[in-house]
Amino acid sequence: MNRKKLTIAEQISDMHQKGITFHYTEEQDVSRFLKYNNYYFKLKSYGKNYDKYNSTEKKGQYLNLDFSYLQELSTLDMYLRKTIIAMALDIEHALKTQLLYDLSANDAEDGYSIVSKYLSADYMRVKSLHDKIGKSAATDLIQKRQNNDDCYALWEIVEVISFGEFIELYQLYYSLYPSKNNDFSSYLWSIKFLRNAAAHNNCLLNSLKAPYSISIHKTKDILFEISKIKTVSQKSREKWMANPVIHDFVILVYVYLRLIKSHGIKQSGIDNLHWLFNERMLKHKEYFQKNNTITESYNFVVKIVNYFCNKYRK
Repeated sequence: MNRKKLTIAEQISDMHQKGITFHYTEEQDVSRFLKYNNYYFKLKSYGKNYDKYNSTEKKGQYLNLDFSYLQELSTLDMYLRKTIIAMALDIEHALKTQLLYDLSANDAEDGYSIVSKYLSADYMRVKSLHDKIGKSAATDLIQKRQNNDDCYALWEIVEVISFGEFIELYQLYYSLYPSKNNDFSSYLWSIKFLRNAAAHNNCLLNSLKAPYSISIHKTKDILFEISKIKTVSQKSREKWMANPVIHDFVILVYVYLRLIKSHGIKQSGIDNLHWLFNERMLKHKEYFQKNNTITESYNFVVKIVNYFCNKYRK
């Protein structure tokens, strides 16, 4: 059954009916927020982190949920998405730099053979390149190589393909030329999924409560790494690393701090993580004191972020 569209006044009325309170916000400010800052369908999704009454006359209404809490979660989500995108872009650039450096020191590979293997393994890969003509800043290069039997060097094709396509090429290279220290293959799909979610403005902080929409294959290396944090219990690891967003974000931070070699870029990333988790997320911590899901998930992630930042600072 289709739902009736609501005016902003009706959206506010709907929140009242759902038990959402307005202790910190005037109705005119709520209207302005819904008009200029965020839309109701997205904002109310953060309510999934809250319990509802199961009985009494309030059955179905939210328990301890104020409009300001939704506002704050949507704002923190925005900062988190921006952080993810910035870190993922730095990771992508560093991966390409590392791959091409390894290629330059590899006498067994000329840079063309690996690309030929990659393209010939799936005809859709060549089609994907041709489909970018007229839609990519690298159109001239693609057309030039199209007229030369799609013969690319590795240092050329990394400028053309998407991050997902690059991951496949990256994994192929290190499957043929293994590297104990430089192969981050097992982490990259988690980073891709998280980056795509952030880039498409998907909500990330609306899915903290189990059950989760998808199941994940936990990365053993990461579980072992965080097992070294004495203030994080095994029960906490098992619980929160089952959350897809938290699992993938932990991997993002871990790979970022291990992979990035530029001191300036790494320090900028660390500074932003510190500001977000140790300052901005605590600005209205009183909003969430009665919500165990939010406070426990925050405490889990902030311990890991601070541990990784201290361990891999250099």
